[in-house]
Amino acid sequence: MALLENKVAFVSGGGSGIGRAVAEAYAQEGAKVVLSDINVEHGEETVKIIKDSGARPFL
Repeated sequence: MALLENKVAFVSGGGSGIGRAVAEAYAQEGAKVVLSDINVEHGEETVKIIKDSGARPFL
């Protein structure tokens, strides 16, 4: 079982940098991740990266 299984994480600034890294790490540990970013394109890119890695889907 993953460390964050059955948990939900909200990451602001998840489109790049530390926010993206945190969102990816939470997803890899089993959390469902909700992220926000002022740059919609960067946020969508993070979503694609996480989904392509096989992590759990977003809410």
